[in-house]
Amino acid sequence: MNEQQKPILPGKGASDYERYLRTDDLLALQKSPEQMLHPDELTFQVVHQSSELLMKAAAWELERARERLAAGDTANTARLMRRANREIDYPIALLHILETITPYDYHIIRAGLGHGSGLDSPGFLALLHIGPRLGDTFFEQLARQAITLDDVYRRHQEFFGLHEVAEEMLDFDERVQLFRYHHLKLAQRIIGGSVVGTMGTPVEILKQRQEHLFYKPLWDLRNDITARKNAELQRETTGHGG
Repeated sequence: MNEQQKPILPGKGASDYERYLRTDDLLALQKSPEQMLHPDELTFQVVHQSSELLMKAAAWELERARERLAAGDTANTARLMRRANREIDYPIALLHILETITPYDYHIIRAGLGHGSGLDSPGFLALLHIGPRLGDTFFEQLARQAITLDDVYRRHQEFFGLHEVAEEMLDFDERVQLFRYHHLKLAQRIIGGSVVGTMGTPVEILKQRQEHLFYKPLWDLRNDITARKNAELQRETTGHGG
């Protein structure tokens, strides 16, 4: 090993890559084969642990974005939100890996979960916490500039930065809904839709929560715009004003 290959960072590991990422610790966080109730437990743990890391990172970037938004820096707000939204894409995709675990095999794994439930996910709870706070900061900016949400969209070239942030907020809201939807379908596929989960929570609750929106005004604005445009079209085609 030459001098350039020798690790110089403190910690465990044969290389600085391993020491910086703490791979010895990271790769020891899963059950050993002797501890597993079923071989699919490695997949089950790795998928959930990976999702927690990605959602932790996304929540971190969204908080940074909120701080930039409060300072009026819409360009960096949108940039950080784009990063967060891409990070959330992967936990959504990872849910489909869990669909490869069959119901009977899952119930073997489930015996070792105790009362553990995805509803207790620290990463997802962090997203649920930052979501409303980000929205509050956005609408505070609109109030500070004395403009409406309709102004942001109708005059989007003039308010380009705020428009970009609004669209990233919509993307974030949509991803949370998608995560909830795919988590619901996973639960229905593996344990059924009319049963009680590991926390004693009915799967039906997942369906109810899937319909929650962070930024309802952003979604409602689409209805308002379409209603107004339909009314204008109706006046034009009937020849009535007023």
